[in-house]
Amino acid sequence: MDGELWTALRYLREVIGERNFTMWIQPFTWSGRGNVIRLEVPSPFHREWISRHLLKAIESTLREHLGPQLQFEVVLSAPAQTKLDVGSPPSGDKSRPTPALRPLNSLLRVGRLVDGYDFESFVVGPTNELAALAGRQVAAEPGRRFNPLFVWGGVGLGKTHLVNAIGHEAMRGARNLRLACLSAEMFTNMMIAALRNDKMADFRDRFRALDVLILDDVQFLAGKDRTQEEFFHTFEWLVGAQKQVVLTCDQPPSALARLEARLRSRFEGGLIVDVKAPTPEMRVEILRCKVRRRGYNLSDAILGAIVSRCGPSVREVEGGLNRVLAFVEMMRRPVSVELVEQLLGPERIAPAGRVLTIAQIRDTVAEHFGVSADDLIGSARGRRVSQARQTAMYLCRSVARASLSRIAAEFGGRDHTSVLYAVRAAEQRRESDPVYSAEITRLEQELLRRPVERVASERP
Repeated sequence: MDGELWTALRYLREVIGERNFTMWIQPFTWSGRGNVIRLEVPSPFHREWISRHLLKAIESTLREHLGPQLQFEVVLSAPAQTKLDVGSPPSGDKSRPTPALRPLNSLLRVGRLVDGYDFESFVVGPTNELAALAGRQVAAEPGRRFNPLFVWGGVGLGKTHLVNAIGHEAMRGARNLRLACLSAEMFTNMMIAALRNDKMADFRDRFRALDVLILDDVQFLAGKDRTQEEFFHTFEWLVGAQKQVVLTCDQPPSALARLEARLRSRFEGGLIVDVKAPTPEMRVEILRCKVRRRGYNLSDAILGAIVSRCGPSVREVEGGLNRVLAFVEMMRRPVSVELVEQLLGPERIAPAGRVLTIAQIRDTVAEHFGVSADDLIGSARGRRVSQARQTAMYLCRSVARASLSRIAAEFGGRDHTSVLYAVRAAEQRRESDPVYSAEITRLEQELLRRPVERVASERP
């Protein structure tokens, strides 16, 4: 039966077309017993759609090749004696050449999970406990609870680590799970490429065949009407089919001003969890995990010294650790608290009650770079102005803890995605450029030495 069924399915592919076959036939399991052929699908949604749109074509094609007495059924994931994966022919069938069907990879090539970003290395504490618990439940039962799961929080606080951990755990529980993890920017770029090459049908098929879609930095969709339109229909398709959608963002859905109301409504219809800056104790534990993986054994005093000299984000703490370990490896010197202070400067904990405003940071950075505050707010694009603007945005985020949308508004009403890009670029440069890192440290020290009276008089 397997060989004959395979041949019939090859002809069915030609009858109903590549798109319908890839979406509605290839992903699912066929089973046969006697004169009955069953297609096992994961949800009533799939069963209803196939019965309404493809049933006659399937029945006529199967009966033509397997006999007029054949009965065809669409059932909900029932066990069967004989199973056939239509992504590859049965090994015993040598009567016909292998048809050119696109293989179903368990992990689509549109986006890969990050190795090492799993629950075992994800440090849980009071600032992310709910998000971690929700993530574990989603990974255990994709599509059944908390759909979509919307994780939001500032830059470098562990959102990407968490959603990758969800992906790894879900894959561990179901080896054949079709999962994609990618950024909203990558989704947009893929859609643009598909439009240019007249491949939108393939683009839609690729994403709508997923069991789990993880989309990072969904704020990138704001203001991009065509991408929002396409993602809305993909989202509706997946959630309607009880497939899991996991999203990350730098702010809650209600704050995404340029997001379509219908998308915002769908996001708010799931579970929204936030990830806040980790406590100092959590940051020490994060560093402990990092150094253990790299083969070092640093004392809590040294780890605490690094944490107290870096900003609250995980990325900044990791950057501080990288600078210390790079120096130790190159100069072959032992690690000590004194060395940490020498490399990272004094502690960056502001005095109690200290409030740093965006205006103050903007003025300080402008003065440091020899440009005007109006240059930073305006559209000037010279190298010095661009570097100063990027640095000021980074410090507004890391020192003042301002939101991306607030920073964008205070810097001439820019799109908040440009602020996100500036912050990340400054973070990366600080990690790789010792001269720039020292410059940032001097600016931080200057800001923290500002008199409280001047800070209090600044416009919020």
